Amino acid sequence: MTMRTAMNEHTLKRLKYDPKKGRIDILDPPMPGHGTFGVRVNKTCISFILLYSFHSEARRLTLGKYPDLSLSEARAQAARAIELLKQGVDPGQKKIVELTEYRTSSTLEEAVESYLGWARKNKKSWREDERMLKREFVTHLGRTKIQDVTRKQVVALLDDKAKTAPVQANRMLAVVRTMFNFCVEREILNATPLVKMKSVAKEKARERSLNRHELVWFLHRLTEPTVTQNTRFALMLSLMLAQRSGRIVQMRWIDIDLEDAIWDRSGTFEKNNNPVAIPLSEDVLSILKYLRERQVQKVVAADPARWADSKVLPSPGQYVFPGRWPAKPQTQPSLNRAMRRFYDDYVKDKDRVEEESLLRIAEDYPRPTVHDLRRSATTHMSRQGLGKDVRSRILNHTDLSVDAIYDRYAYFDEKAVALGEWHGFLKGLLCREFGDEDWVAFYGRRMEAVTPDDPDDC
Repeated sequence: MTMRTAMNEHTLKRLKYDPKKGRIDILDPPMPGHGTFGVRVNKTCISFILLYSFHSEARRLTLGKYPDLSLSEARAQAARAIELLKQGVDPGQKKIVELTEYRTSSTLEEAVESYLGWARKNKKSWREDERMLKREFVTHLGRTKIQDVTRKQVVALLDDKAKTAPVQANRMLAVVRTMFNFCVEREILNATPLVKMKSVAKEKARERSLNRHELVWFLHRLTEPTVTQNTRFALMLSLMLAQRSGRIVQMRWIDIDLEDAIWDRSGTFEKNNNPVAIPLSEDVLSILKYLRERQVQKVVAADPARWADSKVLPSPGQYVFPGRWPAKPQTQPSLNRAMRRFYDDYVKDKDRVEEESLLRIAEDYPRPTVHDLRRSATTHMSRQGLGKDVRSRILNHTDLSVDAIYDRYAYFDEKAVALGEWHGFLKGLLCREFGDEDWVAFYGRRMEAVTPDDPDDC
């Protein structure tokens, strides 16, 4: 049934479905060439409609339901649809296409998977990207269509993170911005909502390093029985070699020459694609030989019948510090967790802290982290006269000179001397605290009986 009347709010509020009349259409007076605006009253709802002709065929466009859509908003939508008609575009077909595109468009979770597929092939830090995106964004907004994710929603998540981890919040912003830009480039998204978005937290350059007393504190903490052997020696080598902790846990036996005492790393292994060769002192060699021997023993113990009559020892595996699954290395966050636990457990005993006076605890002295071990090593070596050039070579900072790219052994002898003196200094601290001991005897064999084997417990 069809009725003609000029629609207004008063008329609209009085409309009710009459079962005797059934469905009715109440239309405005016709306007040739502009379609006819009206209301359809059904048993379940009242909807705004626009009747129009396209290529001599009668069409109907449903604009929305009342009262979700007001009369003025519905007339505005009808006017926009008429403008499309004047341009030769069928507004009904355009709406169907838009709805189809929206329904088939990616959610944030799907967009993240697309980005990670690219990142796994192109970024060394893809695991960290995956961790941040899935834990911080997919958990909260994963089912939201990516085109519906707003700047306000992202800022709210970042601000919440910045309350406890301001630097991490900035890293999260960088990753999610990269992901949105990737989606724009791949036409998953028309535009990113994070254009010109500034850092959410102010960063302060960290300058924390451990003084001599704090190094003693660290040596004592390494004796904690809850720390695994892998974590204990990974932390120790982070301090002794002044290398990035992420590189330490990913040490591979194939890169280590125990006879020539060299840890030779290819450029693709490095954060900055800079090749480097690190000399290994006798102290470091003894630790590596102990770890290798321990891993070989585990392989033999797992299948004693196979190796009983073998004249060749089995391979220790790929990594110096294997994780729970030997095919993968121990994770760098496990070292951070160990350092955090060292600090938290220690500061709980206020009497001990005051009596020993080893660890600096104040607002200006944040808790030590794994990266602080690297900074501490270079700080102490600098005090002993280490030059800037040698220090940069040990730290493997970016050097774009031709010599740096092709000569990974540059300053090798100087690095060996500097690291040897540094290891001698640490050995002196060990002996003064624990007697005439060496690293393997004290932290290795002595701790085997009380140390857990699961690296994820660290």
